[in-house]
Amino acid sequence: MKVAICDDDPALAEHVNDLLVQYDSTLFETFTYYGSKKLIQQIDTEKFDCYILDIEMDTIDGVELAKLIRKKGILAPIVFLTSYKEYMEAVFQVQTFDYLLKPLDKVVDTFIFSINKNKFKLKMSDIVYFEKDKRQVIIHSLNEKYRVYISTNQLLEQLNNDFVQIHASFIINCSYIKELGSNFLLLHYAQESIELSISRRFKNKSLENIVMSMRGKL
Repeated sequence: MKVAICDDDPALAEHVNDLLVQYDSTLFETFTYYGSKKLIQQIDTEKFDCYILDIEMDTIDGVELAKLIRKKGILAPIVFLTSYKEYMEAVFQVQTFDYLLKPLDKVVDTFIFSINKNKFKLKMSDIVYFEKDKRQVIIHSLNEKYRVYISTNQLLEQLNNDFVQIHASFIINCSYIKELGSNFLLLHYAQESIELSISRRFKNKSLENIVMSMRGKL
């Protein structure tokens, strides 16, 4: 995932870069800009999957920069670095998201399901992904697979924000993402990797949700 970091404070820009590298150096390819000018010059030549922008910058601030990005038809997620709520209206105008001002994520630690009237509980952190197979869902956990009858909506209602639907057939746990491509991702667990497709239908929304999930872990 190519990420552009733009902050006119070099120390803060490098700090954000370090956080991404510490999270997973193989997942993020970071490009750091100490101001808007150079990033603007490269908007047409560099294609980024996510932008992290400081709002308060000299010359062109983060909000104006985000508007320029949107005018170019770029729909990649934009994360703002700010603690000022008065920027809320301007943030929404450029169709981005300010996580710090959103409600806290719901805390859900356990997934509960039944097989032949027997109740099972799994830790969310032990579930790698869900695979839809006709009327059944296959739960791929670290140690075992389970087949259950459950609808996608019922499934999503139980899950926390670590889980993202990337395809009509797949809901994945972002904690196991090893590589993220434009139309696929790799999940790594138990010394194995599995490649799953990201469908066109879910592509934009799933990318936004994956970024949001990862930001919550930084």
